[in-house]
Amino acid sequence: FDLAQAARRGVPVRLYEMRPVRSTPAHKTDLLAELVCSNSLRGAALENAPGLLKEELRRLVPGHGVIFLQMKNDVEYERRVESGKPLLALIDELWQAIEPHNRIYTLKIGLFHFEIPDYPVEVCREALLNAFTHRDYSILSPVYVRLYPDRLEISSPGGFVSDVSAENIVGHEPISRNPLLAQVLQRIGLVERAGMGVKRMFQVLLSYGKEPPNYEAGADFVRVTVRSDRAEGRLDETFARFVVRCQQEGRELRLPDLLILNWLKRNREVDASEARRIICRSEREAYEVLNSMVNRGLLEQFGEKKGRVYRLSKMVYAQLRRSLSYLPFHRAELAYAETAILNYLQELPGRAEERFVTNEIVRTLLRVSPHQAGYVLAGLVKKGRLVLKGRGRAARYYPAEG
Repeated sequence: FDLAQAARRGVPVRLYEMRPVRSTPAHKTDLLAELVCSNSLRGAALENAPGLLKEELRRLVPGHGVIFLQMKNDVEYERRVESGKPLLALIDELWQAIEPHNRIYTLKIGLFHFEIPDYPVEVCREALLNAFTHRDYSILSPVYVRLYPDRLEISSPGGFVSDVSAENIVGHEPISRNPLLAQVLQRIGLVERAGMGVKRMFQVLLSYGKEPPNYEAGADFVRVTVRSDRAEGRLDETFARFVVRCQQEGRELRLPDLLILNWLKRNREVDASEARRIICRSEREAYEVLNSMVNRGLLEQFGEKKGRVYRLSKMVYAQLRRSLSYLPFHRAELAYAETAILNYLQELPGRAEERFVTNEIVRTLLRVSPHQAGYVLAGLVKKGRLVLKGRGRAARYYPAEG
């Protein structure tokens, strides 16, 4: 809890030294962490001081707490847990609820085995701590944690602070709505310093061959989604192997490198303007990142000055062939693939509204990877030839009317 925030709102706060004669192991800082920590050492009975303190905190900050929902599908849940424990105990309780469903995938590279969890512990910890640290405690609503079969969603009250957005969060300088609470958590080593927490989340997920966390926000909420490996095509084993090999060879891939490479898995080329948007840096920094990747053999540059674009180097292209959505589709091949899908739909029996294809059907039809099938289907949707209904494994593509 941020007691300073309560004081600023006019709530009387009186602090008393617990043991004025000598300090105890609990008294390590000049902040209010000791008061909060002491609150978790004893029970909640109103006959003792910690119990009274807990009751006061519940009264003064009624929105504190969490509701955990284990979802059966998008609209039904099979388990509901509501808790208002102290923050550190709350984080532990949430992780204990998530961990039994955290499937592990083993990536084998030579004699070495690398474990890739559905939900990496450092990513979950950072997402949960951010939800409580940066939430708006004036909104009397709890944090919601929803564990779906294919994803983890964490929603916290209050929109982004200042000009932070879902588009620039990975590169934005840290801004905290509750600076004292953030400082306390930094002092005890629970959150990353210097705003590295979100960057760490992106780096871990991309290094594992996963999709980066997805942020959504409104005026009164922020939601972050982490996809599991069970979601179709979410784990890119080829890319994960590439990252591990780079590490073994002493070639460190930094977060901007991973963001650019992830973009180039689905797009043939990138220019400095697009790179600036992807890595959320200035244009000068974008040029520096791109040129560094060229010098390290990750990219090749084409064109001159303002028309210059960057593509995967031949070496990287060869190693990531199975990851690339655009690989087999030059113009003629793409036209053939689109025609094959539309002809397949036309030849299906039944009414037009009953005919559909899925990513799996297209993979079988064209003998391509999930990424490549998704690329062609997305192109047909963009051109208005197909209509997408559902998402994940339930995604179906129907012929557009007319």
